[in-house]
Amino acid sequence: MNQKPPEVAAKEPHYDVIIVGGRVAGSALAARLGLYGLRVLMLERSEFPSLPAVSSPIIYSPTMKILDEIGADESIYARNTPRITLMHQIALGASGRVHIPEADGRAYAYAIDRARFDEALWQNAVRLPQVDGRQNCNVVDLALDGECVTGVVVKNEDGSTETIHSDIIIGADGRFSMVARKMNAQLRDEWEQLPTSIYYAYWEGVAMIDDLPSASAYEGHGPFGYLAMDSADGQTVIAVEGRSEALEYDGEIDAFYEQKIMELPALAERMAGATRVTTVRGMKHVSNAYRQPGGPGWALVGDAYHHKDPLDGQGIYNAVITGKALAQAIRKYKRGQLNWEEALANFDEVARVKTYSMYKTLQRRIKESFYPEPNRVPPWVNEQMTRWIFEDPDMEDLIGKMLTRQLPADMIALMAPPTLMRALARGPWRDLRKRMGLDVQD
Repeated sequence: MNQKPPEVAAKEPHYDVIIVGGRVAGSALAARLGLYGLRVLMLERSEFPSLPAVSSPIIYSPTMKILDEIGADESIYARNTPRITLMHQIALGASGRVHIPEADGRAYAYAIDRARFDEALWQNAVRLPQVDGRQNCNVVDLALDGECVTGVVVKNEDGSTETIHSDIIIGADGRFSMVARKMNAQLRDEWEQLPTSIYYAYWEGVAMIDDLPSASAYEGHGPFGYLAMDSADGQTVIAVEGRSEALEYDGEIDAFYEQKIMELPALAERMAGATRVTTVRGMKHVSNAYRQPGGPGWALVGDAYHHKDPLDGQGIYNAVITGKALAQAIRKYKRGQLNWEEALANFDEVARVKTYSMYKTLQRRIKESFYPEPNRVPPWVNEQMTRWIFEDPDMEDLIGKMLTRQLPADMIALMAPPTLMRALARGPWRDLRKRMGLDVQD
């Protein structure tokens, strides 16, 4: 486990910051605060390595750049994980692919193994002399002085209970955050109009496309879709996501999930002879919202602060970028540059600049993907238009820049319609040149 024992922390009666939750958001925040010279205690109810309750993540260059800043070693957190350089988009009757563009020296992504990833980030944080950590330590309550949070009440692995005090308590404990619940953190920008559900599991023996590791998004026969991503140790994560009403089931979730993924011929073909090696995990009626950033003596980060549907593949990025924003605000507070109320406002503003436009883009994508308007275009015409869009190099470039956050999401939204129209205009010309045996040049 390689963690510092409880008695070490007991000798430190007071910390600058206590972080409730030691997975991605908590560990990344702890490492950055430790590098700033603050005394930090992380408390995690699980033991590493272990999988979180829900996650089938992919990370791109912007996330890895932030991890570089806190000293996380890519060779450790991505050990034996293939570099994904292609994103396949496979619809009924059409397909295309997007090359991951280079950003900050990386032209690849990882479908990371969360058990390995989370442990690596924890160990990266506790290697710092300023950071202590306890696993198998459950935070059961908050200590208050009036309305101000002053500490946490924990139940240790040996069953003992104690109160630990700190200047600031951070909830990095996920979308169902105990800290948020105890402090009645108010929801903001909640978006529940188009509910979605997701289920996933890891498999061995899934065939790669063209013998190259990839992430592949499949359009389904109904109001849901599929995602297959080649991950660590030769495994592939396969998820089904869509309208909650279309993914309701009776009986066992395992049987329902396997039935759904085998209904898609293109995916079922890849899975001939494959074996499921994990339980089926997921979430019904995924919630989407921000919460107030904090209050007297406390703050929220990661999914506790901003949680949303995983369709855009930006969950890990959001965890580390909100941690960076909060750490910078805390440093300004500790230096006397801001009072605590101003520090929380600063954190909220910076975090929203980094996440809000993508949040709005996600809402549009959910509507387009799972709640589209009735399509009056004949199927053969729709398939042809979809193929032209998938094959267009400008569309590929735009999608790649969106995935790697090289352009703001709101700018992508402005550029998408004219790019789409140009793709549809060039498609027939490209087909004609192919039939004539000429090189295709756009």
